[in-house]
Amino acid sequence: MEGTTGRGEIPSFKSVVTGESSGGSRANPQKDNAEDIPVLGNQWQTKMGGRCLPRAQKRQRYVIPNNKLEEYKTYMKDHALICKFIGFWPSERDLVKWIQLKWKPKGHIDLKLGAKGFFTVIFVNLEDKERIFEEGPYFMNNAGLFMRHWEERYNPDAEKLLAAPVWVRLFGLPSEFWNPEILEGIGNSIGAFVKVAESTKRGKFTSYARICVYMNIAEPLPEFVEVEYHDDIWQQPLDYEHIPFRCRK
Repeated sequence: MEGTTGRGEIPSFKSVVTGESSGGSRANPQKDNAEDIPVLGNQWQTKMGGRCLPRAQKRQRYVIPNNKLEEYKTYMKDHALICKFIGFWPSERDLVKWIQLKWKPKGHIDLKLGAKGFFTVIFVNLEDKERIFEEGPYFMNNAGLFMRHWEERYNPDAEKLLAAPVWVRLFGLPSEFWNPEILEGIGNSIGAFVKVAESTKRGKFTSYARICVYMNIAEPLPEFVEVEYHDDIWQQPLDYEHIPFRCRK
């Protein structure tokens, strides 16, 4: 009954948590507000009104169907790019406007915002993704755009901007060095080779070869690379496209 006292009184939530009786006195003056007790062994205990809640001993597990996970990973590797503007966190609205203005995608894209300014762009049109990745780097308010292909177990909280994809132009590269394996070797000598530009593969522009390389942008960039063949050494100058936020060494 409402308003009754004694054995028939209905305890309030506060009295259960704090041990305080409805009359204002404490049922147990040594137990103040609810508090956490440190983990002891395999038990997690929370003291609420003198009661301890043990953690379940049985370990819970969910097994992801292999076909579902592989299908998702394959799609994301083919269609998604991980991006971040160096030192600049634009809003979602500004990102959408920038993407439409600078990238001009032909197909639909899905934008997912992550922690620490990272965002994932998922392209329905694969040609959009390849074209946009190859035509970079890009900038927004003078902030360079970090871009890389999506990888499984991607975690923006653990991502470190120690490396970024950079387009490198090899002016005056001898024609005998215009070989996919040699270009890949040059790329790996200064970083981690990614790809050769389509224009270089087709031989459309012969004044320079163009390769994309993941490079440590936290360190100065090299001015040249030495290409050794038998007893000859060719000193190849390196030209980096649109890298105002890092110096060369």
